[in-house]
Amino acid sequence: MDKKRIIILSVLAIFFFCSLIPCHVLRIEAIRKNRPVFAHIVWPNDQFSTKYIHSVELSPVREYFKIDKNFRIVLYETTFSSSNTGLPTTLSGDEKLYTDGDHLRISHMHRIVPQLDLWVNEKYDNTLTLGNGRVLNLPSLAGNTLLRVSISRLTFLEILYVKAKIVI
Repeated sequence: MDKKRIIILSVLAIFFFCSLIPCHVLRIEAIRKNRPVFAHIVWPNDQFSTKYIHSVELSPVREYFKIDKNFRIVLYETTFSSSNTGLPTTLSGDEKLYTDGDHLRISHMHRIVPQLDLWVNEKYDNTLTLGNGRVLNLPSLAGNTLLRVSISRLTFLEILYVKAKIVI
């Protein structure tokens, strides 16, 4: 075998074995269409937040999440402008509620969330902000619909497949 062929086969073998390594991915899926609309590799301590206008109170709500060492989604803080219909009124554990300027804040939360199911609609300004500052306008991903945000363990090849389904 010539040297060029050995190099090419070696690179292909390395790529193949590396493609089988599992990664954890923040996935957003359009439930009704049963298709992925976003995928992003995550690590422990990565953070993201969601923002929306509450449908009854018509006030902004922001929820802050982190990925724990077991790759679970953990709600650790939430902010909102009022505490009426459909918004938090009680605390649990070490949670603390306080006024922060013109809004209320609950901190010291540790609520494990298996997945987030979010009804998104353009009129409610639904966004998801990744820890790197990238802001996703959620209705622009799949329209006004139900989205599921979850963490999945996928190999690199599976991630490529999901990304290809998003583009198509």
